[in-house]
Amino acid sequence: MKKTSLRLILCLLLTCMIALTGCSGEKKKPKPSPDEVLQMLKDGNERFLSGKSEYPHLDKSRMMQASLEDQGDHAYATILASSDSRVPVEAIFDAGIMDIFAIRVPGNVCGTDQVSAIEYGLEYVRTPVVVVLGNTQCAAVTAVTRAINGHGHAMEENIPPMFDNIKPAVKKTMEKYPQAKGDAIIPLAIEENVWTSIRDLFTKSSATRDLVKAGKVKVVGAIYDVSDGRVYWLEDATVDSILQEVEGTADDTHAPAASNEEAPEVDKAATEAHDDAAEASAPSEADETIAEPETHDTAVSHDAVPESPEADEVAPEVHDAAPEASAPSEADETPAEPETHDNHDSESHQ
Repeated sequence: MKKTSLRLILCLLLTCMIALTGCSGEKKKPKPSPDEVLQMLKDGNERFLSGKSEYPHLDKSRMMQASLEDQGDHAYATILASSDSRVPVEAIFDAGIMDIFAIRVPGNVCGTDQVSAIEYGLEYVRTPVVVVLGNTQCAAVTAVTRAINGHGHAMEENIPPMFDNIKPAVKKTMEKYPQAKGDAIIPLAIEENVWTSIRDLFTKSSATRDLVKAGKVKVVGAIYDVSDGRVYWLEDATVDSILQEVEGTADDTHAPAASNEEAPEVDKAATEAHDDAAEASAPSEADETIAEPETHDTAVSHDAVPESPEADEVAPEVHDAAPEASAPSEADETPAEPETHDNHDSESHQ
């Protein structure tokens, strides 16, 4: 009886403390600038890579703090990542409780629900940075690519609609790199899918666009290499170009970006219809699991594929290289030799 009464008293005291905190009228704690947050994420990933993770904010005192304080006074990044057990978001940035507002969905797509979650992260959690994080073993992009190529497997009825936002990225990649055949297109499509998600975010969220234009928020793209744990940061210039592209049309039409309109839909029926053709031409590919493409033993490529039409020659190089910071329209015209990924270290966004 005494224990029950004591617990009740403690609960009442805790409730009063939370209420007083909410009504105190105190100003919100200032957050780091977007550039400072990016450096924090990069530093955390470097600690993770070097085996020197500090595992911050994972003790009981932080849990108690989380029960009493507003996460908006602490979280510094909103991260949209794939629902993938190989991508532990907090761990790869050496972060802990109340550090990252994480949003997970297969293929790191940016549909209506994800846009709503990002807007919540910006408005109520007050994070200065949004990261759209792809990964080199993305099963969703792999599945869509193989379905479009006629080598896919039949899917449950609710899965194909989830991949609708990925199809434009795969189609656009195929148009940009016609020499790449089969699974060779997958690493290139993984990066394009990050750009597509950013385009979808800007198209659907005027609030996000306004925050970015005001310099209060930064939206960045990145790719996590499942094989070694490194996060590769994509070009700011491409994000800026996408924002300018969307600003020219979104306010008038509120329609999806052009890349989303160009790609025809590939639904479950199309996937099943292609199974027989895939088995006839490439039985080994048809029997493969969608989550582990052979080309993904190495990191995602940002190289333009070679001019040779031979499939063995078009396999993208590993994640040692990243595309030059150029607008999508320029990339479509000349898939020039990109700079190496050595340029995308911790200084790339400073």
